[in-house]
Amino acid sequence: MSFRPPASPQFWVLSAFLVFVFLTGGASRIDVQSLIILRPVSTIACALALLTLRRDHLKRYKAVMTGFAAVLLVCVLHLVPLPPALWQALPGREIIEEVDLAAGFGSTWRPLSMTPLNGWHSLLSLLTPLAVLLFGVQLNRTDLFRLLAVMLGIGALSGLIGILQVIGSPTGTLYFYRITNNGSAVGLFSNRNHNALFLASLFPMLAVFASAASTTESRRRFRQVVSLGAIIVNVPLILVTGSRSGLIVGFIGLLAAVVLYRKPEKGRTSRKGGRRWRIGPAPFFAGIAVLCTGLLTVLFSRAEAFTRLFAQSTAEDNRTEFWTVSIDLIGKYFPWGSGLGSFVEAYQIAEPAGALNPLYVNHAHNDWIEILMTLGLPGAILLLAGLGIVAWQTLDLWRRADETRPEANYGKMAGVVIGMMAIASAPDYPLRTPSLLSLLVCCLLWLFAAGRKVDAYYASSPASRDVA
Repeated sequence: MSFRPPASPQFWVLSAFLVFVFLTGGASRIDVQSLIILRPVSTIACALALLTLRRDHLKRYKAVMTGFAAVLLVCVLHLVPLPPALWQALPGREIIEEVDLAAGFGSTWRPLSMTPLNGWHSLLSLLTPLAVLLFGVQLNRTDLFRLLAVMLGIGALSGLIGILQVIGSPTGTLYFYRITNNGSAVGLFSNRNHNALFLASLFPMLAVFASAASTTESRRRFRQVVSLGAIIVNVPLILVTGSRSGLIVGFIGLLAAVVLYRKPEKGRTSRKGGRRWRIGPAPFFAGIAVLCTGLLTVLFSRAEAFTRLFAQSTAEDNRTEFWTVSIDLIGKYFPWGSGLGSFVEAYQIAEPAGALNPLYVNHAHNDWIEILMTLGLPGAILLLAGLGIVAWQTLDLWRRADETRPEANYGKMAGVVIGMMAIASAPDYPLRTPSLLSLLVCCLLWLFAAGRKVDAYYASSPASRDVA
């Protein structure tokens, strides 16, 4: 019989904080009212995490901590005031220089970012993932993997709210944000694409959850039934979100779930109920159930994602124009970019006259392009380095001989979810929401924890050696 040590105080604080983040951080706009609460709480959480942080915690995640520090450094450098001769020499700053001359400002020190206020908002938005990271690196292996159940619980809540949103009023109180996709299942988010990505990421998580070893047969069976039921409910939820990108990553998530699932290790058999549970043709019937659920959703005309997949929308199919203008701006502001948080204003300067209307473009709807445009060459280097390290770590887990270790399955799942986020960022900007950015941090912790040997990795935490 294996022993599961009690959860640490850091685990409970981090779990509560993650729930709070998903309740208040489901939007990407800087004028969302919930940020008035989220950012101070994130600051307090960072301070609390520093009280118990040790040097050996940081050593365990050198790659993650170094990467986050590099991102922070680049963001801070974009906000440091520069001498007039220096910032005026930056590409694309001619219009600011002309405005200063016309207004009689004279020689003014300005930062690299063309919109310093928005840049500060972007920098402060990193407090939330930083708090998750500072608490997460302090968790032992057992507590770290317990976070999976927390994420599944949050996913169940978001899915339930999405169901109620679809069957309820499009302008009801269950839509938590003023600017949102009314009538769609947005769950805890303001954007249906972001909720669809979150729901799709639950597929590989559920597969790992169902694969986890348990002390009794009844508990293993319970995990499998709960996971199967959640997948069956999740499929139509993604379809009714109306998210085309969600449909794609959802399909990827389902395939990953099939690959990641493995039969749980045997333990004691529960004598309750008079007979033993056995896994027979469950995978076959599970596939049939998922397929039937999807077909029923389509037949009942609730699968808005399929409808939008083959339909043209004047409101949302202007992405090609956004991308074209944004790509041109990459060259205009190269190599340093237009600055942190400056997309809206930089885009408006170059926006075609024929595209002008009462609405404005809040993002490039392609985070790959927007990062290159606003952060320039340093942003591209950070992005490519981060992707390369994550890809190497993920591939290493798949090809290693000990890939059957339980913790290795968590790492593979995390790599898949990060890949899904990268794909979803091509037509959208999901990682600009505090909640999904926090999920990314959790995935990085799972990924890099799984890539290390248990004894060496947790030698400083004796209690964590007793693992379920």
